[in-house]
Amino acid sequence: MRIWLINPGEPLPIDDNQRLFRTGKLAYKLKDEHEVIWITSKFNHFTKKFRDIDQEEFEGIKYIFINSLGYKNNLSFKRIIDHFILSFNLIFKVINLKKPDLVITSYPPIETSFLIMIFCRLKKIRVICDVRDLWPYTFPHLFKNPIYKLLCNFAIFPWIIFSKLIFKYSELTTISDGFCTWLQKKTKKTVNSIYLSYEKKNSEIVDKKKFKELNLTRDDFVICFIGNYSKIKFNFDFLINSSEEIFRISKNIKFVLCGDMTNLDDKYKKKLKNIYFLNWINKDEVRALLNLSKAGLAPYNDLWDFNLSIPNKISEYLCYELPIISSLKGDSYDLIKKYNCGINYDVKNKSKFINDLKNLYLNNDFYNNLKKGAIEASKNFNDDEVINKMKNIIFN
Repeated sequence: MRIWLINPGEPLPIDDNQRLFRTGKLAYKLKDEHEVIWITSKFNHFTKKFRDIDQEEFEGIKYIFINSLGYKNNLSFKRIIDHFILSFNLIFKVINLKKPDLVITSYPPIETSFLIMIFCRLKKIRVICDVRDLWPYTFPHLFKNPIYKLLCNFAIFPWIIFSKLIFKYSELTTISDGFCTWLQKKTKKTVNSIYLSYEKKNSEIVDKKKFKELNLTRDDFVICFIGNYSKIKFNFDFLINSSEEIFRISKNIKFVLCGDMTNLDDKYKKKLKNIYFLNWINKDEVRALLNLSKAGLAPYNDLWDFNLSIPNKISEYLCYELPIISSLKGDSYDLIKKYNCGINYDVKNKSKFINDLKNLYLNNDFYNNLKKGAIEASKNFNDDEVINKMKNIIFN
């Protein structure tokens, strides 16, 4: 079969020192038996730089690069313009290509999924849409004021129409049971839920400069966060405000927060005794940190779509068999309770958070039970199992 993968947002195997996500892993799983063509953007969403490559094939996967505008901030008008330019350039590019047997597109970007869906309908090509995010339905939930909600609904109306048509005329997969239930109610059709997965790799690269500056050792109780900071998505205030109480438990409890911290408020940048903010780290450094850590932090804000999801942070931590420290409700809360693989905290109850953290550090039986739960839960996020499940859905 000739299979097109449409995903302009994920790292590519030919990018420098980047981890592969769902599309990349699926590409490698399919390439030996099928002709796989990954259609992506020249613009790298993670580094916010344009790729200086025109390589058309690498390790059995073919690539087609589409030009776009680029953007600096994920939440910006320029990103919307970028996606429209990318989508139209993509259609002009693929219209003359040899017809594929199957197209798998990732949602978002909604604009590329919409135009590809129309293209597939006209050409009578099977299309699967992998729904990773409930954009733009999440935006009205950000506002409490009914007037703001109404204005928001007007602003996103075109994308609501796009999404409804995508959902109607595509086969659907998604990343959590909560998303799956919501989509099934919305579309009245079958939707397959397939968790995000990561590959666990051992790494002892803890002598890199960034880690040396933190002076981390195996004696430290390291709690990691890996992700790009966004005030809308994450609540670091609660952690900062708890830092003195955490330090009094033990100076060995250290929070290491890594990723794109461009939008981090200045108040976070002051030197704290036990909370360290790092910028972007590469895949080897990520693996080293995950292997060094005792738990993973998921400090999400209480938002509608996050509570329906099992975000990639939780998937990655569990893949490395780390107990979760999470503020989420919904699917993630249910997962933690089902497997007893972490602690849930409420930002309105600091004393319970401090007590749970103290228990996590000082009570070996308590920690070991959560560790066992994380090991059991990790089976749901095993790379081979998850990608094989997706492969079965594609070919059955």
